Amino acid sequence: LTTLIPPKVASASNLGSNPAAKRMQHIVSFYSKLPRGEASFPKAKSPLGLYREKYFDTGSGAPLLHASLFFLAVGYGLEYYFHLSHHKEH
Repeated sequence: LTTLIPPKVASASNLGSNPAAKRMQHIVSFYSKLPRGEASFPKAKSPLGLYREKYFDTGSGAPLLHASLFFLAVGYGLEYYFHLSHHKEH
Protein backbone atom coordinates (compact mmCIF):
# COMPACT_ATOMS: atom_id res chain seq x y z
CA LEU A 1 0.00 0.00 0.00
CA THR A 2 2.79 2.44 0.79
CA THR A 3 4.34 1.92 -2.65
CA LEU A 4 1.16 3.09 -4.38
CA ILE A 5 0.87 6.53 -2.80
CA PRO A 6 3.33 9.15 -1.62
CA PRO A 7 4.21 8.74 2.07
CA LYS A 8 3.10 12.24 3.10
CA VAL A 9 -0.40 11.79 1.65
CA ALA A 10 -1.39 8.61 3.46
CA SER A 11 0.03 5.69 5.33
CA ALA A 12 -1.37 2.26 6.14
CA SER A 13 -1.73 3.15 9.83
CA ASN A 14 -3.99 6.13 9.03
CA LEU A 15 -6.48 4.19 6.91
CA GLY A 16 -8.04 2.06 9.64
CA SER A 17 -9.56 4.23 12.36
CA ASN A 18 -9.44 7.69 10.85
CA PRO A 19 -12.87 9.29 10.21
CA ALA A 20 -11.49 10.57 6.92
CA ALA A 21 -10.55 7.03 5.87
CA LYS A 22 -13.10 7.08 3.05
CA ARG A 23 -11.41 10.13 1.53
CA MET A 24 -8.04 8.45 1.98
CA GLN A 25 -9.38 5.36 0.23
CA HIS A 26 -10.31 7.53 -2.76
CA ILE A 27 -6.74 8.82 -2.85
CA VAL A 28 -5.38 5.28 -2.65
CA SER A 29 -7.64 4.10 -5.46
CA PHE A 30 -6.64 7.10 -7.59
CA TYR A 31 -2.92 6.46 -7.18
CA SER A 32 -3.30 2.73 -7.71
CA LYS A 33 -4.78 3.36 -11.19
CA LEU A 34 -1.91 5.55 -12.39
CA PRO A 35 0.53 3.96 -14.85
CA ARG A 36 3.97 3.04 -13.58
CA GLY A 37 7.35 3.27 -15.23
CA GLU A 38 8.76 5.56 -17.87
CA ALA A 39 6.37 7.50 -20.07
CA SER A 40 6.51 6.47 -23.71
CA PHE A 41 6.34 9.06 -26.46
CA PRO A 42 5.13 8.30 -29.98
CA LYS A 43 7.75 8.27 -32.72
CA ALA A 44 7.81 11.30 -34.98
CA LYS A 45 6.59 10.75 -38.53
CA SER A 46 6.72 14.20 -40.12
CA PRO A 47 9.97 15.73 -41.40
CA LEU A 48 9.71 18.54 -38.85
CA GLY A 49 9.15 16.02 -36.05
CA LEU A 50 12.15 13.97 -37.16
CA TYR A 51 14.28 17.13 -37.29
CA ARG A 52 13.13 18.09 -33.79
CA GLU A 53 13.94 14.61 -32.46
CA LYS A 54 17.37 14.63 -34.05
CA TYR A 55 18.53 18.14 -33.15
CA PHE A 56 16.31 19.91 -30.61
CA ASP A 57 15.68 17.02 -28.21
CA THR A 58 19.39 16.20 -28.03
CA GLY A 59 20.41 19.79 -27.27
CA SER A 60 22.51 20.18 -30.40
CA GLY A 61 23.61 23.58 -31.68
CA ALA A 62 23.16 22.52 -35.31
CA PRO A 63 19.76 24.27 -35.74
CA LEU A 64 21.52 27.63 -35.26
CA LEU A 65 23.93 26.75 -38.05
CA HIS A 66 21.08 25.51 -40.25
CA ALA A 67 19.07 28.70 -39.67
CA SER A 68 22.05 30.94 -40.47
CA LEU A 69 22.79 29.00 -43.67
CA PHE A 70 19.13 29.17 -44.66
CA PHE A 71 18.97 32.94 -44.19
CA LEU A 72 22.29 33.37 -45.98
CA ALA A 73 20.97 31.43 -48.99
CA VAL A 74 17.63 33.27 -49.02
CA GLY A 75 19.38 36.63 -48.64
CA TYR A 76 21.76 35.90 -51.50
CA GLY A 77 18.88 34.71 -53.67
CA LEU A 78 16.92 37.89 -53.04
CA GLU A 79 20.00 40.06 -53.58
CA TYR A 80 20.76 38.28 -56.84
CA TYR A 81 17.21 38.60 -58.13
CA PHE A 82 16.67 42.25 -57.19
CA HIS A 83 20.16 43.65 -57.74
CA LEU A 84 22.85 41.45 -59.22
CA SER A 85 20.85 40.02 -62.11
CA HIS A 86 20.21 43.52 -63.46
CA HIS A 87 23.93 44.23 -63.76
CA LYS A 88 24.18 41.64 -66.54
CA GLU A 89 21.88 43.71 -68.72
CA HIS A 90 24.10 46.82 -68.69
